[in-house]
Amino acid sequence: MGLIILLPAVVCWAVLAMGSVRKALLNVYLPTLLLLPQYYSVRLTHLPSLTFSDAAIVPLGVALLMKEMRHWRWAWMDLWVALFAASVGLSQGLSTQLANGEWVNLFTADAVASHTLGTNLADGALMFFARILEMILPYMAGKLLIERKDGEGQLLRHKLVKRMAALLAVVGAISVYDFVSGGSIWQKVGGRVFPNQFVGWPPQMRWGFGRIAGPYGHAILAGMIFLMGLIYCLWLRRTDPGWGSRKLMSGLPVTVRGLILTAIVAGLLMTQSRGPWVGVALALVFALLTRVLLVGKAAVLFVALVAGTSVVAYHFGKQYTEQDLTRVGTEEQRSAIYRRQLLINYAPIVMQRKAFGWGVTTFPEVMGQRSIDNQYLLLAVTQGFLGLGLFLAIAGGTAGRLLRLIAKPLAEEDRLLVFAHLAVLIGLLTSLATVYMGEQVVMMFFLYVGWVQGMNPKPASVETTNGVGGRYGFRQVLV
Repeated sequence: MGLIILLPAVVCWAVLAMGSVRKALLNVYLPTLLLLPQYYSVRLTHLPSLTFSDAAIVPLGVALLMKEMRHWRWAWMDLWVALFAASVGLSQGLSTQLANGEWVNLFTADAVASHTLGTNLADGALMFFARILEMILPYMAGKLLIERKDGEGQLLRHKLVKRMAALLAVVGAISVYDFVSGGSIWQKVGGRVFPNQFVGWPPQMRWGFGRIAGPYGHAILAGMIFLMGLIYCLWLRRTDPGWGSRKLMSGLPVTVRGLILTAIVAGLLMTQSRGPWVGVALALVFALLTRVLLVGKAAVLFVALVAGTSVVAYHFGKQYTEQDLTRVGTEEQRSAIYRRQLLINYAPIVMQRKAFGWGVTTFPEVMGQRSIDNQYLLLAVTQGFLGLGLFLAIAGGTAGRLLRLIAKPLAEEDRLLVFAHLAVLIGLLTSLATVYMGEQVVMMFFLYVGWVQGMNPKPASVETTNGVGGRYGFRQVLV
């Protein structure tokens, strides 16, 4: 039954055979990514293991390389993404030798015959291949397909967001069962199809209800996906008033767009994940600041407010988490204490191998804390300051490009989209302080980064520049 994972590849090839790379992204890759779990995989002889989304992106990636690369415009971000993907393989394959100063012996007979080195190199190569499928190809799809006009002069952005919103509404509706029962319908069905595959994502309870994870593995990861869907759905409602305006039934004040938005909001709430909730709150604060201030001043004030709030939160958080983990009664406080202890316990480990880290599967477990629920700390441990620096360069480069675009007079729809992109970035980077970036969040993040890089927004007309929409329009998206 494991070969069912290859079905998206077959469907994608069929769609591509009809000549549409964009339809393959919309109708195959995006539904596969948002509806099917990625913790199931199949491995054919002499080939790396593949997940559902891997199977879907392989033919799409081939089509991008063969048909779309003539439209590629090189940028520094391309290098950061490629190096970040490669740094995973480097850290896994060579971090021990590089960290211990044994790199001079890499080409000696003893090193060649080393079973440990050979295993690490093989694992590193497989991880790099996986990162090509999870990072580089989604980044290429986002950069090449979403913001470039098709033969009819249309952009893909509206169709993409409509499809994303509809798929997440489906996930939210199905997940009501998980919220009430405390189980996972995705794992129940998957367990029948893949009975021999272990899933290390047990369902969790909080406040008497199940924390829904959908097909995304963990509730916080699901919260990050719903966060993206919510912000883009609000942008779509503002820029396309006709979308989903049809009533479900005559006489009832329930529209398709209202139902979809309700399902996405419900999905975000049912994850019961504070990290994504805080991310949404920060995005709203940024939106409110841009309502009354110019963008530059709003950004400076926002950073100052976040810094000040962080100092206060650290003071109270320190008191909240300075207790014995075994004597705390609530799950919320145990979770907070666990994350604080992560920073304390793993700081010496990071400093031992600062440059390249310990590798993804070979880093030492400290005080039984195998799960490092902080993306930034995890990168420092596994990929060293090289991997962490590259990730921050990707995030900072994305933010810098968006801020530069905001400084220009743009058409209202493009300006609102830039603000939505910024809100997504704020939400994701906040959430990643409470969880690692895994499962579908990886692919969605790099699809998003490529989307931002591919933007070529329209300049504002004289009327838009002098009007309210050009400066304050985003307040109607989130506020």
